Amino acid sequence: MYYPKSQIKTDLYTNGGEFVTSNDGVVYQGYYFSTSDGLYFTGRNPNNKPNFPLTLNPNPSLNHVSRTNVLFSGVDSYYDYPIGYNPTLSLNITDTSIPPSIPYQTIVLPTEEEYKVTEYQRYFVKKSNEILYIEINQEEYRRYVDQDPNVSYQLYTPFTLPWVISGNRNDVYNINKKTIERIQSNGSLPGFKSYFKNRYDQYFKYSTSSNLTTDGTEFLNESTGKRYVGLYHIHPEKGPMVGAEHIPQIHDYLIPVSGSNMDYKVNKMETQNSQNKNTKYVGY
Repeated sequence: MYYPKSQIKTDLYTNGGEFVTSNDGVVYQGYYFSTSDGLYFTGRNPNNKPNFPLTLNPNPSLNHVSRTNVLFSGVDSYYDYPIGYNPTLSLNITDTSIPPSIPYQTIVLPTEEEYKVTEYQRYFVKKSNEILYIEINQEEYRRYVDQDPNVSYQLYTPFTLPWVISGNRNDVYNINKKTIERIQSNGSLPGFKSYFKNRYDQYFKYSTSSNLTTDGTEFLNESTGKRYVGLYHIHPEKGPMVGAEHIPQIHDYLIPVSGSNMDYKVNKMETQNSQNKNTKYVGY
């Protein structure tokens, strides 16, 4: 059999269903070539043996057949198979979709508007088969709630948490702490309390105020350790400080007599920087 190159089309491929072998009617899957007179043969070209004659499949609806009744040809090694075809399993693996993603830690910082309303929503997922909590953003949360096939919603349970971030710092600390304890005591989120490491005033921010007065029952002077009586102001990031108004000169911090901030200076950025360096932040 000889055909000039101008009269043949080489390196064609069929996934099965188009042709059967002329001698026994077996559905053919593999490389083939065609001739100008309408004939089809197995193999990439006339030199790629064997060249069995092929006939158009009389039953083209038979597109999927088992490996045992499919004839493969034109393949000399694993690397000769077309991309997406697994010769071992005889399965079409053209589906190259990315497997569902797992959640990653995302800390969303409160907006100025949320500070004005004193609280914001935090979003989490819990891994179903272990005590593992991951904080995520609202968009990712919605994907888990909606069971988006692109995320591993079968493995993680989404939930939200209201988080108070402004007002009286001592009250904020206690409110958030009680919220966590209540949620954990319900039994649905065991070990959730440990996620916060007693930072129940996380992301707290003072509202700016000046010309305030304290009678000595509220604050200790950080420098002296004694109860402070007199005028004070509240800096939006540094918290309560000595003096009626904030000035550029150094002046003392005031530490509330009770509350979570007894052991360190109150500072929103200080709280943020205590997070893991590998954590992704979304800030405003």
